[in-house]
Amino acid sequence: MSGEFDDVHDEDVEVVPPDDEGTPAADSEALMRLQQALEQKTRDANEANDKYLRTAADFENYRKRVQRDLAEFRKYANEQLALEILPVVDHLALALKHSRETSDTAQGLQQGVELVYKQLRDALEKFGIKSFEAEGQPFDPARHDAMMQVVTDEVPENTVVQVIQEGYLYNDKVLRHAKVGVSKKPEMLPDE
Repeated sequence: MSGEFDDVHDEDVEVVPPDDEGTPAADSEALMRLQQALEQKTRDANEANDKYLRTAADFENYRKRVQRDLAEFRKYANEQLALEILPVVDHLALALKHSRETSDTAQGLQQGVELVYKQLRDALEKFGIKSFEAEGQPFDPARHDAMMQVVTDEVPENTVVQVIQEGYLYNDKVLRHAKVGVSKKPEMLPDE
């Protein structure tokens, strides 16, 4: 029989007499300790798994609650804005009612509409929505939409000379571009 132990001679092998642990009683005691340790580790693993499952469930419930709260917030985010605009609607209705009842319709209607217009602009400004000045300003494509060109030599070229529709900012962001007419120098005809 040849193998890895071919070089080992009997004098090289040390024989160790069995100690007390080698007895059947010691083996069963060691086996019992190992079984108890295994049972404890199994309980620890089960507890850790239960804790993990509870934590995962808590996180899932938290995520769903945050999504529900966010949806609710989005649904009612403009509630305060609506509350500010409702009186404007009421005053506009009163102005129209007043214009039907009086003989001096034009002046009463104009005053009523001016008051409603001012009240609406004030309500919008409370929420950071305000118009910006465009006329007389250099044309800026980040703020203005050029709707037409106006030939004139009274102002520098590419200057806003007419505002067709006001532009608005929401805080510092352009909410709506101003629709404008932009100046263009008249073309010089060659002398004949």
